[in-house]
Amino acid sequence: MSDAHTTTLGITVDPTNPGQFFACCGLLELADRLWPGAEGWFDSGTFCLKCAGELPAILNALLARQPESITSLGDDLPVKPIIAPLKITLDGATEAGKTLILDTWMRIGLDKGRPTAMGNSPWNFWSGQQTAGGIWSALCAELKQQLPTIPADHLTNLFAHRVLLSGRFGFDPGAAWDALDAGFSPNAQNLAVASSPAVELLAAVGIQRFRPKMGDDRRSFTYALWPIPLAPAVAACAAAGMPITPHLIHFQGQVVSRGQYAALGHSTQLTNGDSHG
Repeated sequence: MSDAHTTTLGITVDPTNPGQFFACCGLLELADRLWPGAEGWFDSGTFCLKCAGELPAILNALLARQPESITSLGDDLPVKPIIAPLKITLDGATEAGKTLILDTWMRIGLDKGRPTAMGNSPWNFWSGQQTAGGIWSALCAELKQQLPTIPADHLTNLFAHRVLLSGRFGFDPGAAWDALDAGFSPNAQNLAVASSPAVELLAAVGIQRFRPKMGDDRRSFTYALWPIPLAPAVAACAAAGMPITPHLIHFQGQVVSRGQYAALGHSTQLTNGDSHG
């Protein structure tokens, strides 16, 4: 990508918030689909994104169209709406990058010897009457209402702008109340809590490619911040902790219980930036 046609965007990020980390990865994914050649990296509490457009254009491309819920894989493999993959069509993207399938929360397994679409633990956080498509649509509606209220010079702090939501994917730990502190579970009572719709949506995009290294218990995972400009395919390897560049900063995340739901909790830094381990 020619530097003459690029800008470098900066988004404030709390790396101990895994939802914000995955949301940064989602921004890089979307920017590269809109303007091939985009690169991203982390620098002292900021996610830097080098691309040929601006943040509002990325968000508008994501929000422009309703997703399609994929409730059948082939002729004889139905998918329950609660875990149905989402087919996202990006406005303004090149033809090769226009369609994005999000299915992190679903896997194909065997049930009584037959292939079956089932939840992919731990990423299928929600339960009850919620569906992946319903959650996505509600988050899009909230973000569409929220964006016009954020001044252009405050978009660098997009992730800090929260609204009350009763439905979410569960990526943003800032959304979760502690049931012990509250005396009851807001999720179980179907109460709204402060959440970032931008983090929830962008993290769902980011984790599709940027998969963390999972622990044996599938309740903990590690991810890493990379300090140099990388394209999505290479950055995804760095995010999983592969030593493709020095000075990765590693974090350990965890899945926590929120009443009848699960969600991501805050992460802990494991290294000081000069280790590949």
